[in-house]
Amino acid sequence: MSYFLVFLGGGIGSLLRFIIGRISIKFYPFFPLGTLICNLTGMFLIGILAIWLIDKNMLVSPFREMILVGFLGGLTTFSSFGYESYILFSQNRWQEFFLYFFGNLVLGFILFFIGRLLGNL
Repeated sequence: MSYFLVFLGGGIGSLLRFIIGRISIKFYPFFPLGTLICNLTGMFLIGILAIWLIDKNMLVSPFREMILVGFLGGLTTFSSFGYESYILFSQNRWQEFFLYFFGNLVLGFILFFIGRLLGNL
């Protein structure tokens, strides 16, 4: 049962990432905004949900893994992050590269901590 729920959560997260990517490309066709949004959202959510679902034990397995491993694993994507960073880097689009690269890493890490702080309220 847990394998199926992780699979289901991953499918939902991946579908949401795909939808966000398609919508964002209409507004910013030359910048991977969708991946940035998904990674930042995922970092924030795992920060807050890890507190609620693991530390405070508000949800039992396998539903906890469905959300944390499946859904958030499908929503965030560091494989796309690596590829899109490389594209910006290889095209010498330095400003966009640094914004995207450090936006995912630094802002993602900050949002993770904010999520943990909110999860402890």
